[in-house]
Amino acid sequence: MTTSHGVGYICSLVAMLFFGSNFVPVKRFETYDGMFYQWVMCAAIWIWGLLLQLVLIATDDVFELTGSNTTDVGLIQSSRPDKYSVKFFPFAALGGALWATGNTMSVPIINWIGLSMGLLIWGAANMLMGWATGAFGLFGLPVNELQNKGLNYTGVALAVVALGLYSQIKATLGKEKSDVGLQPLNAESGKAVEENPSNSMDGHVMLTPEPPLLEDLAPPDDGPTPAKRAAGVVMAVVAGLLYGNNFTPPQYMVAHTEGPDNDHILSYVFSHFTGIFATSTFWFLVYCCVMRSNPRINPRLVLPGFVSGIMWAIANTCWFIANNALSFSVSFPLITSGPGIISALWGIFVFGEIKGKRNFIMLGLSMFLSITGCVLIAVSGPK
Repeated sequence: MTTSHGVGYICSLVAMLFFGSNFVPVKRFETYDGMFYQWVMCAAIWIWGLLLQLVLIATDDVFELTGSNTTDVGLIQSSRPDKYSVKFFPFAALGGALWATGNTMSVPIINWIGLSMGLLIWGAANMLMGWATGAFGLFGLPVNELQNKGLNYTGVALAVVALGLYSQIKATLGKEKSDVGLQPLNAESGKAVEENPSNSMDGHVMLTPEPPLLEDLAPPDDGPTPAKRAAGVVMAVVAGLLYGNNFTPPQYMVAHTEGPDNDHILSYVFSHFTGIFATSTFWFLVYCCVMRSNPRINPRLVLPGFVSGIMWAIANTCWFIANNALSFSVSFPLITSGPGIISALWGIFVFGEIKGKRNFIMLGLSMFLSITGCVLIAVSGPK
């Protein structure tokens, strides 16, 4: 039975909530260049995919075979040849590989053009790529049938403008982190010992007191070279396009009956998440080679990074369902615009990062445009 529109909208809301909150567990922990954090996060994503696959195997109605005799059609639609086996879809894993590759680009993008500009460019590219794939039937996918294309286009335009306004909000970053006070202490002074991880002689990673947050990794005052800024812009666009295409391979399989149909859309999650973890591991090993086997690692990131990954995995699983129920043209602009509101609320009420009249005006305007856009997109919904 096809997922109802109501379930699709509920899953979109859950995805917005978790995408807007999944960085909260690691907020006050040093992530250094982010490569170790993204690898831990992707390991958690794969674990979620594995657990989901086990649940699906144990649920007969999810994988119900067609008829008593297993036919070729039954094998394709059910995703497995018998009750206890699992089929792996390499093409669906390609979607995960696209996302993981885009994710590894985020660190140089932030260093070369800044967090705000990076989020604006890759966020807009992600939204527009996914939306256009469904709206215009790109990459062999069918064109999404909408009740009102005019409302959909207007809503997407408002969401893009809201994203641009979000990038103009200047956060006030605090200096307190949970890593502070957990450093080795000097026996005489009682103060934390500051050591450089890259110069550690015994192979153990030592943390510096008051390490900077991800937002503090912005370019210095003199800034990067023009070539690096140009490369950062290009990489942000590429990352956004990769993000926006991560659902295209499994949806292509659905559209061309080369795998489970929309009624079994969750059958692709394990393959997709395996592609994420495998590609993330590949890029992490490349990073270790570049760093000459001395990666910058914060061991305190393991647990919060794992929680962050589980939250992301839940959100992305809901996104699979929303794509099925609502189509790319509705789910993509909804789910990519909503997290900005959630993260802003965290910044105001929990971390106290957003202050000042100008920031609140910009935030209020951006939230108004974003919510208005989401309402128009939802109203334009699939037929």
